[in-house]
Amino acid sequence: MRLPAILLCMTIGLSGALAPTKPAQAESRISLIRDAEIENTIHAFAKPLLQAGNLDPATLKIHLVNNPTLNAFVSHGMNLFIHTGLLMRVEDPSELIGVMAHEFGHIIGGHIILRQAQIESAQKKMWLSYVLGAAAALATGRSDAFVGVALGTQSAIAESVMSFSRSEESQADQAGTELMDKIGMSCAGLLKFMRILQGQELLVTTSQDPYLRTHPLTRDRVKFIENHVAAAGLPADTVPAEWKRAYARIRAKLFGFMEATGRTLQRYPESDDSIPARYGRAIALYRQADTAQAVKMIDGLLAQVPGDPYFLELKGQVLFESGNVAAAIPPYRESVRVAPDNPPILLGLARALITDGTPPELAEAAEALRRAIRLEPDDPTYWKQLAIARGRAGFEAEAAYAMAEYTVQMGNYREARFQAGKALQGLPAGTPMHLRAEDILAESEIQLQKKRTNTSGHRR
Repeated sequence: MRLPAILLCMTIGLSGALAPTKPAQAESRISLIRDAEIENTIHAFAKPLLQAGNLDPATLKIHLVNNPTLNAFVSHGMNLFIHTGLLMRVEDPSELIGVMAHEFGHIIGGHIILRQAQIESAQKKMWLSYVLGAAAALATGRSDAFVGVALGTQSAIAESVMSFSRSEESQADQAGTELMDKIGMSCAGLLKFMRILQGQELLVTTSQDPYLRTHPLTRDRVKFIENHVAAAGLPADTVPAEWKRAYARIRAKLFGFMEATGRTLQRYPESDDSIPARYGRAIALYRQADTAQAVKMIDGLLAQVPGDPYFLELKGQVLFESGNVAAAIPPYRESVRVAPDNPPILLGLARALITDGTPPELAEAAEALRRAIRLEPDDPTYWKQLAIARGRAGFEAEAAYAMAEYTVQMGNYREARFQAGKALQGLPAGTPMHLRAEDILAESEIQLQKKRTNTSGHRR
């Protein structure tokens, strides 16, 4: 399944050991979304908070968890995880910003450092599952509404690692409200969110949203924020209008892709001529395979907001998924021209170019993928596609090198050794790729030797 610009890590379209074998396992799997528009919007909200806390906004990494429950948490390395359920549930960006301020309060308070060893161990498991799932998703070629990429970790990992004490929660409230004061934004949104959580306190634990389980709520905490809102004297609505418009758009996108299409069309009826409503309807029409109407609606959005990279990307996505690859490439290209530093968009363009497959298009796809790799060097997905692009263009040594990068990141050291050796036979000596292939070969040999040693030790 595939969202435009949303590369969704789901338990759909997978095979073998990665697929859930029991309903209970399926419910507890962690799955991630990649979407340039949503990530950039959240980054815009976070930037002033981070600057107010003397934190570098450029180091923040947004991770969107495909889960209908309310939750958000931070982890070591300036990683912010937000459930799609939180984005779809809270209607005003002030609530999301309040939650983020609280989470950044945990970073400022040093609470993440106290759990660093646990977090690093959990993250290794999460990211290994991520890269394995990404490979499986690309291999399946499923393209209904999302690109499926499974993360085979359990959500319980996040809950166990990110459970804070009541004192730490109070400290994060204090730090978060101070951040909000510094940027001149009311904490009324955070208070509204807290009251949502209060309404769940009487539910049995299994029915509560995970945010309540990992962030213990007390009357004192709610009272503190109530008093702070009253004392600050700020208007309840202090969110810039452009932030509200951006937030309405990303919620429409999420509803369009994650709700049943009938419910989306009810939520955004034809009588609603707003940009978010038409955005949501266009996605619903696309999911219903009504390509002509979806493209017509997207063209209407582009007429109102010319050059919008995310509308252009959606148009490319709709045309590509409907089989009209040649027509998909121009809007993808324009999207990349307008927003050149968004790896998910670069990947979408590259996939369309590879599918069309003329020599100039394969060269263009390779350049787009190299740019994505420079921006996100640790994501193996781009290396896999680069291997395909270079292989189809006849550059076998470069294709083998890209596959070596892909397989070493995937932890498949036997295949990485083979691909690196193949690359070394064709790459000119002394070039950066040749030197890197030598490194991959050496690393693979070390890892395989460790595996042989461990296996031998277990047998004895």
